[in-house]
Amino acid sequence: MKKYWIVFKKSLKSELIYRWAALWRILGAVLEFLIQIFLWRALLGTEAHNGVSFSDMLLYVLINSFMMQLTHTNVAGMIENAMIDGTVSMELLRPISYKGYLLSQMLGKNIYGSLTATVPVLLLSLFFLSGAVLPDFVHILLFFLSAILGIALLFEVTYLFGLTAFWLQRCWFIRFYLYGFQNIFGGTLVPIWFYPELLKTLSYWLPFRYMTFEPINLFLMKTQLEQAWIPILAAFLWLVGLSIADNLIWRAAARKLTVNGG
Repeated sequence: MKKYWIVFKKSLKSELIYRWAALWRILGAVLEFLIQIFLWRALLGTEAHNGVSFSDMLLYVLINSFMMQLTHTNVAGMIENAMIDGTVSMELLRPISYKGYLLSQMLGKNIYGSLTATVPVLLLSLFFLSGAVLPDFVHILLFFLSAILGIALLFEVTYLFGLTAFWLQRCWFIRFYLYGFQNIFGGTLVPIWFYPELLKTLSYWLPFRYMTFEPINLFLMKTQLEQAWIPILAAFLWLVGLSIADNLIWRAAARKLTVNGG
């Protein structure tokens, strides 16, 4: 674990260098938050629709922005770049697993991004949170458990598809497809509460809703305690299945790299 902690700290420190980028990230996050808040204010007004009030949407946008920062990843692009410039051969010589190395790098970057982009938005949101109902302690614990599973789940998905770089060489487009699926079936732009039944049903059979939407659902207490085990168990099963799949693909990718390298 000490080795992964070192990689995590180096990734975090590398982000501290680009302070102007952090400033633009803060401005972008604040602007995006205000646009969404005023948009939902215009759509919902002062009345609740389908059991969803403006206060619910305010918390949803706030928690969603935080979750999106924590789960943001470009693992597929990192693997592609390592394949193109040949550094993948050096990275595989490290005394740690390649998957753990990428995960530690991602967490370092994302935690820095969350601190710089989410904290200013949180302070700004205090002006709008007067009527919001905050969750109880149990729902907060369930939220953190579900959020951890969601972060791991998104990493597994991107890592799994990123391994195709060993065959395709170029896989930059995968990020856009996954981002689109996450927006549609993960409820990151429009909450699944407002979806038609067909899209709701499809979202249950895909892993994307368990990355951000279900953790937020728990935080907002939209999921009852007696049903909280369902999304948590579903996320865990998806995580186990994807872990098995990426281990099999990784073995095939490692053999291919060995053959290509002689």
